[in-house]
Amino acid sequence: MSEVRQVPNHQEFYADVDKGTNIVTEINEYQSRVSDEKINDFFFENLAKDTSAKSTSVLKKGQANMPGAKDYYTSYIIGDHVVNERIDNRGPELRVRVHMACIRLKSVTSDMVLIFSVPLKKQLSNEENEALAQTFFQILEAFTVKSLAVFKGS
Repeated sequence: MSEVRQVPNHQEFYADVDKGTNIVTEINEYQSRVSDEKINDFFFENLAKDTSAKSTSVLKKGQANMPGAKDYYTSYIIGDHVVNERIDNRGPELRVRVHMACIRLKSVTSDMVLIFSVPLKKQLSNEENEALAQTFFQILEAFTVKSLAVFKGS
């Protein structure tokens, strides 16, 4: 994907180019001024700013069920960003469903963010919305923090 889009060092980016979906993992500096309860709002709005979203809406948020990260504070947010389809802001508007989770790694002063994004070409039915959310929750349930050694230089 890095041949298509510049990927910063703190991110891993996986894309299905045919469907436009992507999964991003980010390791960010720990946001000590942001409470656990507000951390997803912070990163959700930060992503909106970074993508020049024209508007945002939050559909659902709460504690994340992440057995592989049970020793850390985990939460999620699901919402929409309305962005320009083209990076040069000349294309039509596009609604993107953003599924985001945050794992707070306080002991190594980092916040890990997982993002599953899906462009919405049409209004989704309740069943389609639920299927997308279930895919996201399955990703979270499968995600595991195996070691923090990478943060400690070991």
